[in-house]
Amino acid sequence: MKQFRHHISQFCRVAIVAAAIALVSPAIGAQENKNLKLHSQNGMLNHLAVGLQTGLGGTGIDVAMPLHRVVTVRAGIVGNAVGDIKFKAINTASDITQMQLVEDDAIKQAKMTDKVELAIKPRFWNAFVMAEVHPFPTPFYFSAGLFAGNRTFLHFRNTNDGALQSLYDANQKVEDYNTLYHTNYPPVGLKFGDYVFTADENYNIDVKMKTWAVKPYLGIGFGQSMACHHRLSVAVDAGLLFWGSPQFVFNNGKKIKSTSKESGITHFISWFSAYPMIQIRLAYKIF
Repeated sequence: MKQFRHHISQFCRVAIVAAAIALVSPAIGAQENKNLKLHSQNGMLNHLAVGLQTGLGGTGIDVAMPLHRVVTVRAGIVGNAVGDIKFKAINTASDITQMQLVEDDAIKQAKMTDKVELAIKPRFWNAFVMAEVHPFPTPFYFSAGLFAGNRTFLHFRNTNDGALQSLYDANQKVEDYNTLYHTNYPPVGLKFGDYVFTADENYNIDVKMKTWAVKPYLGIGFGQSMACHHRLSVAVDAGLLFWGSPQFVFNNGKKIKSTSKESGITHFISWFSAYPMIQIRLAYKIF
């Protein structure tokens, strides 16, 4: 009887353990399947992550997918979300010393205008495709891609619409004087470094700083655009956006020539053919 109770007790313990295993096994299997779905082996286009980024290139969104175990491709849109930047510029009428011009009513009127408020409007948006190469088992990677979008990086315009008739009339007088007497007096307008922005027939300053529409990119990064073991990932990417030498262009498409070739903004723009980019990206892995 005692031995029988011992066998019954052993049987009950085995049954309890078996029942526990039966209950836990589905949960373990489900968890393994979940992890397998999230962290499946590397392959082509078998994962998808969405990201938000911000930095010197602006703010934007993108999606990322693997092409190879060491290559990830990203595509998205990024741009500036900055408000207008206002400053006051001095007109060049005060620089005129030629007596015949100084006595002209249009020049006198322009000389009475001291400073004019301009607004810089950042309007730089681009779609992009970028490949990231992770050649080493470290968070460092190399990146390369193409950005394509609007050519205007900055837009300059006076804040008081239609208020620059005196500058327009004075500049017309200088142009007529140069044509008549074969002189080379600089135009009358607003100074921006080595450039003079003249008023148009609507009595406004309307100037754009333009770059290439299609811009190659090269950079390096640290982090992950697509997490290996988690849903969330963070990456920092730094590089150069090659956009050509920026040019100042009037609203009618006419390019503005610099008053100097050796210093100031002209000298800076002459080598500013690549725009520095530093972007921070936060991504969420969907599958």
